Amino acid sequence: MTTLVLGAAGFIGSAVMNQLISRDGNAAIGFVRTENAAEQLSRYGIATAIGDINDSASLRGAMSQASTVICCVSYVGDDEQQCVHVNQHGIRNVASVAAAVGVERLLYVSTAAVYGPGPFRDLPVDGAPLKPHSPASRTRALAEKFVRDAGGLVIRPHLVYGTGDRWFLPTLTRIVSRLDSIIDDGNAVLSVVDVDLLARSIHALSTEQQFRYGSTLHVNEPAPRTVIDVLEHHARETNWTLPQNSIPRADAVNVAAQLGLDMHQIDMISLDHWFRSRLY
Repeated sequence: MTTLVLGAAGFIGSAVMNQLISRDGNAAIGFVRTENAAEQLSRYGIATAIGDINDSASLRGAMSQASTVICCVSYVGDDEQQCVHVNQHGIRNVASVAAAVGVERLLYVSTAAVYGPGPFRDLPVDGAPLKPHSPASRTRALAEKFVRDAGGLVIRPHLVYGTGDRWFLPTLTRIVSRLDSIIDDGNAVLSVVDVDLLARSIHALSTEQQFRYGSTLHVNEPAPRTVIDVLEHHARETNWTLPQNSIPRADAVNVAAQLGLDMHQIDMISLDHWFRSRLY
C-alpha cells in the first residue's frame, strides 16, 4: 500500500509523514509545493512529488501512484481569496481527481471550527449545526462536503499543539499577555490534541479494515483540558511568564475591543469547546 500525503511539509502533514516512514511495510510519498520542501524531505529518504492541489496534472500524477491519500493542506489566514483558492477550489480538485484515478481511501484533515464560536460541551459529530464564522472555517466546511461526497473521511481536530505549532499556543499566550490576565480563572475547557497523537490517529484511521467512507470523526485527546492547565504546562516548559491576574469574560471582551484583539480568538479561550472524540 502506498500513501500519498498532501501538504507533507506542513505542521500536521510532516507529523503524518513521520508516522508513515517509521512503520515497516509502508510506502509513502510527500506532495509538496516547492523544490526546497522536496529537498528537505529527500534528506530523510522520503519520496516526493512537487505540485499544487489546484493543478490537476501534478495531482493526478501523484495520486496515480497511491491507494490512500491523506490531505493535510489548508489555509487558515484571513485572506478570503486565498481561503477560497486553497480550501474550497483546491480541496474540490483533490476530491475530484481522487475519484477519477480510483484512490481507494481519501482522508481530509479539517477543523472543529466549522461549528462556530460555542460554547460546546461533549459535542458529538454533527451534534450542532455548522456555523463557521471566518473565511477559513467557512471554506473548510465546504471542503468537507466535497470529500464526503467523494467517499472520503473527514477528520475534525480542534486545537493542535506540539512541535511546529505556530497558531494555537502562540495565539493563546499572545492574547493572555496582551490582556495581562487570564479569563475566568482559566476555567474554560478545550479539546486539544498533540500533533503526534493526531498523526497516529490519522494513520490508524487510514489503515482500518473497515474504512469509514463518507464519514466525519472528531479526533482529540479523550478528556478536555482547562485553559489554565494548558497555560501552566506551557509556562513550565518555556520561559513564558503566566499572568497572575484573572478577569471576568465580560471585562475581557471590553478590554479586547480596546486593544483591537480578535473576538473569535477571545471566544476560543473563554468559552467551552469540548468535542466528543475518538483517539487511537
